[in-house]
Amino acid sequence: MEKRTKPIPLFLNTQAGAFKKTPEIEELTQLAQTYDIAIDVRPTTSIEDLQQQIQTTIDQGEARIAVAGGDGTVAAAVQVLAYQNIELGIIPTGTANNFATALRLPMDIMSAMQVLKNGIPQKISLGKANGRYFTEAAGVGIFADALALYEGEHHKQFFKGLLTLIRIFLNVRGYNLELEIDGQKYNEKSVMCTVANTFRIGYAFPVAPEAKLTDDQLDIVLVGDLKRSELLPYFRAMRAQIHPTLPKVTTQKVKTVTIRARRKLNVHADDQIIGTTPITIETHPGALTVLLDRL
Repeated sequence: MEKRTKPIPLFLNTQAGAFKKTPEIEELTQLAQTYDIAIDVRPTTSIEDLQQQIQTTIDQGEARIAVAGGDGTVAAAVQVLAYQNIELGIIPTGTANNFATALRLPMDIMSAMQVLKNGIPQKISLGKANGRYFTEAAGVGIFADALALYEGEHHKQFFKGLLTLIRIFLNVRGYNLELEIDGQKYNEKSVMCTVANTFRIGYAFPVAPEAKLTDDQLDIVLVGDLKRSELLPYFRAMRAQIHPTLPKVTTQKVKTVTIRARRKLNVHADDQIIGTTPITIETHPGALTVLLDRL
């Protein structure tokens, strides 16, 4: 492997990991020195700052960059990195790290540094909805409605999250959806329609157990018109990843999905509300190059 002659830009989200300690610049620099890897840690102050700094490195012809943060940080970065000839290393320091988990990256910083140095470049898929790339999933229903209630860019508050879950539980309802899946039209009544790129969303919720980042497809998971009494059993089944066997859950591998409804429904992409229905969600194979651990 060719030895790098200049430091790798590593963009640090100092606000990542609302429920755990975020590494300091000095800690990352010292760990990198331990593994004889040159990095240039660049703290970011906002999503816009992160994206602007990444765009500057692309314009300067960098071949490899890294981000230290969680799923929100990575999702912000890929808006700029998609279809660029640049390798992305990920140092997972977030709360859930769903994307890094799907990539089978190590969760400890020391091992992640080794991947940054010796990792193998691999092209993977991204999803896209309403002009926004997503790493995890997009869709409508319970999860999108919960995000709309939760609100805000910095919204990781335990009690606010608990209150949101209670409100969703008390007001759950199925939506009449018109779906066009790879050219075929369907009508479904569903409390949640998730089109997943990774198997986990939110706080490590395994909604799409069969989703893979390298199969050039998305996984649509439809949860039917549940009664309030069915919510908790279905939630537990999802946690156990056995929900695809339940009668009101259907899954399918897809390339493109268009979702329409009689009323406008909230649409999420990862942990952001990006608009309302109608929405077309599609896979973008090979849109991102990431560094993966050696097998």
